[in-house]
Amino acid sequence: MSLEKDRISTAQLIILGLFTLIGDMALVYPSIMTTGAHEDAWIAGLISIPLGLATVKIMISAANINPNKTIIELSTQILGRWAGGAVAVSYLFFFLMAASTYVREIEDFMCTQIYEGTPGGVIRFMAIVLLVYGIRLGLENLGRSAQIFLPFFAVFLICLIVLLFPDVEMERIHPVLHTPLPDMLHTILFGIFYPFGELCVFFMIYPFAQKHSKTSRDIFITLFIASISLNLILFLSLTILGVYFSEHVFYAAYVLAQRVNIGNFLQRIEALMATTWIISTYFKTALYFYAFVLGTAQLLKLKTYKPLIFPVGFLIYGMSNLLAKDIIFYIKEVTPSWLDWDITYALVFPSLLLIVYHIRKRFGHNARQ
Repeated sequence: MSLEKDRISTAQLIILGLFTLIGDMALVYPSIMTTGAHEDAWIAGLISIPLGLATVKIMISAANINPNKTIIELSTQILGRWAGGAVAVSYLFFFLMAASTYVREIEDFMCTQIYEGTPGGVIRFMAIVLLVYGIRLGLENLGRSAQIFLPFFAVFLICLIVLLFPDVEMERIHPVLHTPLPDMLHTILFGIFYPFGELCVFFMIYPFAQKHSKTSRDIFITLFIASISLNLILFLSLTILGVYFSEHVFYAAYVLAQRVNIGNFLQRIEALMATTWIISTYFKTALYFYAFVLGTAQLLKLKTYKPLIFPVGFLIYGMSNLLAKDIIFYIKEVTPSWLDWDITYALVFPSLLLIVYHIRKRFGHNARQ
């Protein structure tokens, strides 16, 4: 019997995917990409789009082994009790750490850019309260809320991009293709697995979506549009702020929004950027929170995941504080290592599941029950 009774539509699934892909990347993507490829970061970003979509294809293929089961159930079913259990626990650990990380990102951003001087614990507590409230209402309500917020998110993001184009200076991205090949390849990996790799959380959401024959097509179209939006922000950062500021300012997109000035009348619209980022990051964090509590309940064979929500909220509150002593440590130590996790959970484990499943199928073992 399934622990989750709620169901979301394909449209809601896709909107949640869009929010997850953009998520915290809306602010930090320019800095991450420019650090490695400098003036060529926009090229690395464009190359990463088809490769990222290919990674998503692998994840969807793994999920479709049994589209009614989460990654926790699939792992133990295909890999066996012990190996599958280890993979399942590993996914749960990642979901917990990711949710804690995004809460910490919200705290650091709000305390350094908007509410300076406000204790970080206050912002963190407010974020946890909203997350707990959202998860308590259930997956279906999260999906409906995402539909409500999508128009605001789209309008804010489009306004930001359109209003910044008059300030573009193409000479800022010269010289072209000047980055050494190893640095370019490393940056492309960041472009693939930072945005696209974190969609692995949908292993826990996909079984509860009402799918149709064109679901996969709609997913890829939406993710393509979202990735183009991210790379437009990167391009604008490079051509307006320049390489140095894009690389050394962690919230480059927020600083970018502060540059908007139309006739000395329409200016200081960085609140729109902040709102866009908070909306997308909230839904991304909520999905990881949900994935952890649901997956834990499935692994422990509980009847419902609801009793876990409040304890996990307190756990995330503490973990987000322990994650890094300050934002400098976070940028220097946590961010580079995150790539390895994204590769593991978005590519390595799904590929392993596919390989073992097809081997067992070929030799007559029923791995789909």
